[in-house]
Formats: sequence, structure tokens, C-alpha cells
Amino acid sequence: MFERKKKFNTAAETRTDAAGDNLPGDAELLKAFCNGDEKSFELLYYRYRNLLFSYLNNMGINNPHEVDEVFEETWLRVIEKASKYRDDGKFSAWLFRIARNIFIDRLRKNKPALLADKDAENVQDEAVTEFSPEKDVGNRDIRVMINRALETLSPEQKEVFLLREEQELSFREIADIQECSLGTVLSRMRYALKKLRLFLTEIDTGGLLK
Repeated sequence: MFERKKKFNTAAETRTDAAGDNLPGDAELLKAFCNGDEKSFELLYYRYRNLLFSYLNNMGINNPHEVDEVFEETWLRVIEKASKYRDDGKFSAWLFRIARNIFIDRLRKNKPALLADKDAENVQDEAVTEFSPEKDVGNRDIRVMINRALETLSPEQKEVFLLREEQELSFREIADIQECSLGTVLSRMRYALKKLRLFLTEIDTGGLLK
């Protein structure tokens, strides 16, 4: 139903396009679509399809067919809920929240064990130190190591890390997507960073992270 583009743009490239001076805003496009302008929805779709595919692939679905199904269902849900959208935040956060809810519903039906939240720490509403070695070291081996490390996290922790580091969303936006408190998001990020550092230190026998 919806065309899949196999090569993704970066989040920065997509946002630059989405914020172009001569392009209408997301809320404006949705409003025009609700008033019968189908091309407005098409523009919104092409604006965010790469980010959505990237987000779904990073959710750890590991099944192209499943990714396609969640992707299509997400846009169908956007069409269904378009009239209820309120421009009180980023459209991407709203879009990711819809996608996440669909993904979680499918997990509950098929793989409930994957939903276990391994968060073990409660932290206050405070800043969390960011950790993204691949931003500083352009090395393919670093990316491979980080992907391996991410697989040791719970789905919620992995999602927080990726939304923060790759989609560059604020912790409050991530809290909206995960439908939890800011403190919970910070706890998940802090736990993820601690576990990633430990894992990467253990497997970095070649000194790539030094």
C-alpha cells in the first residue's frame, strides 16, 4: 500500500526538509488533508517515511514483513486520527507514539516475554550524560559493537537510547511516546548508558574506544 524506500536519509536531513522555508508545517498539512487535500497527506508521508522506517528497524523487529505491516498500519492510524491531532509538539513524536503502540500490541499477542522491563534504578529528574561513540569515531567496527551492545538492553531502554541519540528527541518527547513519566525515561537512559559502557568495555579487545 505504502511505498517503502530502502535507503534512509538521516534525521537531520529529514528535519531540514520538513522545516524548509517554503514548505507548510506538519499541522497545516494534516489540517489540509482533513479538508480533502490528499496531496497534503502525500507530502507529509514522504517527509517522514524514512524516519519511521528507521525507527521501526531500530525497534528490533528483525523481520522486513513485520516492519512493513507496522509501517502501513501506522499511516492508516494517522489517517484515522488526523482530525484529532493537536499541534502541541513535534509531529514525529506523535507518529512514533502511534507506531510504538501498534508494535507493542503486536508483541503482546506474539511475544509477551519481550515486554519485560528490566529497569532497576529510580532516578530524579536530572540530566543524563549522552553516550554516542559513533558520532566521534567514524568506524564501522564501532557501529557493529554498539549494535551488539544494544541487543543486551530491554526494548524500552533501547528505544530511549535510539530516540535520543539517532532521532534527537528530547526526554520529554520520549516520555510522551512511551507514555510514562520523565523520571522513568531518565532511569531507562541512565541504565542503558551504564550497561552499554560495561558491555563495550568488555568486548573492546582491540582498543577501538580508547
